[in-house]
Amino acid sequence: MWLHNLSFRRFGQIKAKIAGLPGPIYLALVTAAAVYLRFWFIRAVPTEQLFDFATYQGIAVNVARHAGHTFRGLPIAWQGPAYPLALGHIYCWFGSCDILTGKYFNVALSILTLVAFYLLLRRLGSQLPSNQRPGSNKFFIYGAYTLAAFLPNFLAYNNVIGTEVFVTFLFIPILLLQVYKFNNWLRMPLLGALIGAAALAKPFFLAYPLVAALYFWLRERDLKKTAAMLAVLLVAATAVVAPWTCRNYKKFGRFIPISYNSGYVSYINNNDANLTGSWMDLRGVPAGPELQETINVTLRRSGGYVQLAADLEPALKKAARRWITENPLEFVKLGFLRLKQTFFMGAWDIRSWAMNGLPSTQDPREEISFRRNLSFFHSLSDVLIYILSSCGLLYMLVHLFPVARAIFRRELHLPDPILIPTINLAFLVFVIFAFEGQARYNFPALPLLIIASLFFAGR
Repeated sequence: MWLHNLSFRRFGQIKAKIAGLPGPIYLALVTAAAVYLRFWFIRAVPTEQLFDFATYQGIAVNVARHAGHTFRGLPIAWQGPAYPLALGHIYCWFGSCDILTGKYFNVALSILTLVAFYLLLRRLGSQLPSNQRPGSNKFFIYGAYTLAAFLPNFLAYNNVIGTEVFVTFLFIPILLLQVYKFNNWLRMPLLGALIGAAALAKPFFLAYPLVAALYFWLRERDLKKTAAMLAVLLVAATAVVAPWTCRNYKKFGRFIPISYNSGYVSYINNNDANLTGSWMDLRGVPAGPELQETINVTLRRSGGYVQLAADLEPALKKAARRWITENPLEFVKLGFLRLKQTFFMGAWDIRSWAMNGLPSTQDPREEISFRRNLSFFHSLSDVLIYILSSCGLLYMLVHLFPVARAIFRRELHLPDPILIPTINLAFLVFVIFAFEGQARYNFPALPLLIIASLFFAGR
């Protein structure tokens, strides 16, 4: 009991010290260190771009060389196009397709995201309940900002030519535009456009207008106003996505809103042979004779590259839906396994994707020290992810019932510190549960997990 009291007393002392820090000086020091570490990481830590990341780089190079959004000389819509298109134009402007240029682009986006995140923290912190202990506001803002500044994932993924940093750069302003109140005639179209841009990076954001509408309903309690906001969001988002959809129709001859890999993802993640709820080789999925023949023929036609097998999606999507309908309990099991793979597998993705090119040293003693320090960094990253996932998801679960009750009881008013992390985390959790799980898919959820964890710790 005395140890329990001592630990909470020490934690209270830490909060008091943080609350007593001079804000601008502390934030300036943290920001400077965060910027330095991001640049240092991409310069000092080598990594090889593998799988999806190599595809993004290849497409971006083609865009920069005016060959269009193509892969191996053919049009492609395998993944969301926003990141490789943006990166391709960056390469073109700078006259270099060197991967280091792409990493510098990531760092710039990461720094801007940090600024936007601070603005979001200030807004949420200003709405903390008045019965919170003194200093809770500063503890929340400084603590969450410091975590975001130095979280290993946020440092490491600047090293990767992938959508993680890019989509988070879009997601934080999406949250900002919801919590900051100003002219709706400007705010709603801008929010819708950002949602459309995010959908072009991660297609599941096509459903996000419904999430925003739920938030507005719980805040405004005006059904007509919420419906009008939803309509504006849908129109603005559609206006951003539509040119790409038209391009896909011209290239592939059918309606493909953004990408044609949703059937593939559903199929390989939901079948009798999947044991983990995560990615598996298409060739390892048991298929009936007719479907297997369709797969073989389509892959031969695309040179063996599933990324170019646009005609395969309808058949795979149909097979996945049939399996889910026939095996609802197994689908639920796989869904929970996907959540475990995403939130409770530590930060192995950093080792695999952002630090996979680290060389060995020549001196045996230096090698031991090097490997020990590397293991310490990886272990620290794992622990941080486990803590954030545990506290953040627990915060979401605790507040799901009040949010659900508030939907049907108009007299209930919930503040942004409850609504923003709970609704948005629930959305991302649902997407992962339904589609695919692996550690790097937690990246856009990490800011929300930080927010929820600091609210959880501040109580």
